[in-house]
Amino acid sequence: MESGPIWQLIDSIEGNFIEIMNRTIANIVDSHTHSLFSPDSSTPIAEAAKAAERVGVAGFAITDHYDLNAPGETARFIFDPKEQQAQIAKEQQGTTLKILRGVELGLLPYNLEEMAQKLSTIQFDVVIASLHIVDGVDPYFQPYYDGKSSKEAYGRYLEQFYTLAEQYSDFDIFGHHDYIVRYAPYHERVLRYSQHSDILDTIFKYLIYNGKAFEINSATYRDRGGAVPQIDKDSIKRFVELGGELVSLGSDAHTSDRMGENFTPLLHLLKSCGVRYITHFENRKSFPQKINL
Repeated sequence: MESGPIWQLIDSIEGNFIEIMNRTIANIVDSHTHSLFSPDSSTPIAEAAKAAERVGVAGFAITDHYDLNAPGETARFIFDPKEQQAQIAKEQQGTTLKILRGVELGLLPYNLEEMAQKLSTIQFDVVIASLHIVDGVDPYFQPYYDGKSSKEAYGRYLEQFYTLAEQYSDFDIFGHHDYIVRYAPYHERVLRYSQHSDILDTIFKYLIYNGKAFEINSATYRDRGGAVPQIDKDSIKRFVELGGELVSLGSDAHTSDRMGENFTPLLHLLKSCGVRYITHFENRKSFPQKINL
């Protein structure tokens, strides 16, 4: 059995978990998934669609990586949106699921203008803004954390993310704000509101004022090296307290077996924090769906 608060929530749900899961996520779209158009995934879109039908979500967005001019190995993280969307259209014909055209943008200080130009003629359903490189270093690797306390490493990530998101405002979802805790070497693998209240308030107010969604990304809260990064409920409560209503839910699935992963316990957690709706985007417009619990 897995450990951590999400799995404790699962254990606390009475009755048949599969039936509960299918009922609670039937109107929810998984807003963050990857296909073989991302270099770190080999999942055909047809396979992802079968997985979505099996899990019981209402649909999913294919948000493949577009990290233009990224350094090192991450330079491979781009794809041809027209080719991807042609494949999505083909698979959409064979299912009643929503298969949405998306992209996950890897923001960098020097790629914003060129990225906007290259994507200006592409019509997406949803655009996720993400940060995978901080000060030229991928926090997937240890060197990013060298010489930094957890507060310094996490704080710098948030500051850089906000700065770039404000500069590149053409997005719908602020992706995995606590991505930085996934691979951190610290004992404290949670991005706490109490330690980063100023920058988180700034981010939340920006998202709320500009009609952008705050993503809860279930991939962050998976066992990694024997430890499970934790979600900070206080951050979610503060987003709601400030007037935040647009919350998206994404599995960040790179394999079909992770479609909609842990959505039911996360929905319970979100509702306990005051979140009433889960939002997905179609043609860049938000569609809130009530949490049915």
